[in-house]
Amino acid sequence: MQRIKALHTALSLLEWFTASRDEWGVTELAAKVGLHKSQVSRILRTFEAHGFIQRHNLHYRLGGAFKTYSSFLKIEPTLSILARPVMEKLSRETQGTVLLKVAKGPETITIERVESEHFLRLSYPLGLRLPLNVSSSGKVLLAYMPRAERERFYRDKSFQKFTAKTKTKAVDLEKDIALVRRQGYAVSDEEHLLGARGLAAPIFGQNGAVEATLGVGLPTVLLPTKEIDNMGLTVQRAAMEISSLLGYRPSDDYDKRKKNPKKGEKKNVQYQRR
Repeated sequence: MQRIKALHTALSLLEWFTASRDEWGVTELAAKVGLHKSQVSRILRTFEAHGFIQRHNLHYRLGGAFKTYSSFLKIEPTLSILARPVMEKLSRETQGTVLLKVAKGPETITIERVESEHFLRLSYPLGLRLPLNVSSSGKVLLAYMPRAERERFYRDKSFQKFTAKTKTKAVDLEKDIALVRRQGYAVSDEEHLLGARGLAAPIFGQNGAVEATLGVGLPTVLLPTKEIDNMGLTVQRAAMEISSLLGYRPSDDYDKRKKNPKKGEKKNVQYQRR
């Protein structure tokens, strides 16, 4: 595929502006992308002229043009529409705030939500971007991405620490990732916010690839440790329901394994083939 090199270089700068690092100086950004400071400065000034970048003291941040254009765009409309009834039902069952997330580089983006009606609830804005390591949804996405891509994030030190419980090292995250692949859902225990727990499961597309994640966030007082496993299976069933709406069908081996688990595995028949 042909591409315009100068445009590709310019757009690649924008990928460094994230929720965990939303401001950059020219020198720092140039060092990250391997370009000369004068080249980075020219690119940023061009973006600034069109409203995509704004200057703040000696640093740059994303500009208002992104907000303007994002108002014209509905991300993943088909997925959101299909998932919404399942999300509303899951929120009523769990009393939690239910989130639909997708991956963008080393971050998750919230593309749909159903806020809990409980007076004690967690609130997440649409469009919220978080590093993959701090949420249950992020761990699911890490678990199902190619290992080489995950290792690149480790090398680039893409992950940030939000609380004392946040895991940023590969050795710790890989343990959680292995557990996600075994049990089918992920847990975040005060790793993004103190006093908050989250659980998430993968949503598979027709081709078997992970399209998004379905997650539930609750204050820890509403999700005691003894209820985490049951809640995880509830979220997993709901995610599989959305997967089926997208045309996903588990293999026969998957069904047999769930109906007749090996010794030491939990029996979890969360989806019946049609």
